[in-house]
Amino acid sequence: MFDYLTSKHAHFDAACRAFAQGHNLEELARAVGMRPQVLRNKLNPDQPHQLNCMELLAITDATEDARLLDGLLAQINCLPSVPVNNATAENLQICALSATADVGAIAGEAVSPAHMTAARRTAIFDRANNAIRNLSLLLVAVESRFNSTPVMAAAFDAISSGQIPGLM
Repeated sequence: MFDYLTSKHAHFDAACRAFAQGHNLEELARAVGMRPQVLRNKLNPDQPHQLNCMELLAITDATEDARLLDGLLAQINCLPSVPVNNATAENLQICALSATADVGAIAGEAVSPAHMTAARRTAIFDRANNAIRNLSLLLVAVESRFNSTPVMAAAFDAISSGQIPGLM
């Protein structure tokens, strides 16, 4: 049904490097019950040690930073993770504004003549992943809001499908 092809680009390795630079690994290691040097080694693609699934989940839960998951998903040519529990009516405006801001920042980077460094590339990817995540959350929130009023949903479906003559 699905064809998960592993990318030839080292998305997960890049995510590990960016994650390690963006967090205090000493504190994080203690929070997830790991020695700091072991965590550093597991986030270093040049080391033979690798994160296992449970460690990846614990780290993501402790930091609420989806960068490692997004790198893993990008490695198999998938879109970034979307925490659907964040899709609430209260977050609707925040998701819309954040997505707009991220897309604007990406547009600014696209026209910039600056040299494409690894840090700049990572920042652009992070912005793109955040924009996709926020747009997805926006869709989930709108869908749940729409489905919370079944009469309205049924009326809209009837009108849009042409079942009520003269309205479409």
